[in-house]
Amino acid sequence: MIDTFISRPTWTPPVIENKLLQFYTLIEDVGFKPHTIGKEHIPLRSPFDDIQRLMKKCECTIVLGLPQIFMSTGSIKHIPFEGSLRLPTEWNQIEATMSLMLELPTLVLLHKTVASRGLFDRGAANIFIHEFDTMEMGWIDKLRAPLNSLKQECRT
Repeated sequence: MIDTFISRPTWTPPVIENKLLQFYTLIEDVGFKPHTIGKEHIPLRSPFDDIQRLMKKCECTIVLGLPQIFMSTGSIKHIPFEGSLRLPTEWNQIEATMSLMLELPTLVLLHKTVASRGLFDRGAANIFIHEFDTMEMGWIDKLRAPLNSLKQECRT
């Protein structure tokens, strides 16, 4: 099994959290052993220190950009947005950056309903952003190819 740091929020909407059971089954079937601060690992120090220690023990990182922050009004750079805005946890940005700085193979998966900002902006970093939607039929099967690519990267 490939020890894998999973960057994800500790809370997600229940409908998405229930679907993530399929994701965890898939990554284990492909050969990854998930490690997440706040889920499998309870912090003992500051979150930043525990993340860094755990990430250094892992061979790769999977970033799950899932909706956690929901906004119905506001603006971005003084431009009001229409409709609603869904954002991932800010820890996705921190953990993805740490993974890249440690030169770990990093797979970035962004839920289709989440705004692509920061590291999730295409071209912001030298990583490909794979989009998925847990509400679509067959969503889990679409993740198998990127996971297999990550597995191959870990073996080189």
